[in-house]
Amino acid sequence: PDTGHHHLLVNRATPVMTEPLPSGEPDLLHFGGGQTETTLTLEPGQYTLQMVLGDQDHVPHDPPVMSETVTVTVK
Repeated sequence: PDTGHHHLLVNRATPVMTEPLPSGEPDLLHFGGGQTETTLTLEPGQYTLQMVLGDQDHVPHDPPVMSETVTVTVK
């Protein structure tokens, strides 16, 4: 209880909060090893980014713990 890890969604809609976040997809990064940072290599363009906290099974917490969606432009 009260534990989890972050997931970074890149250009993805806010997920269904009752289902596990998928793994192995390049636009959904799992930070299950306690990582506190990452480097993204993105082609020029506009992207949305959002962090979602999930449990050991990658299911978002209830109530959800997530960031606002931010939009960045890579030049």
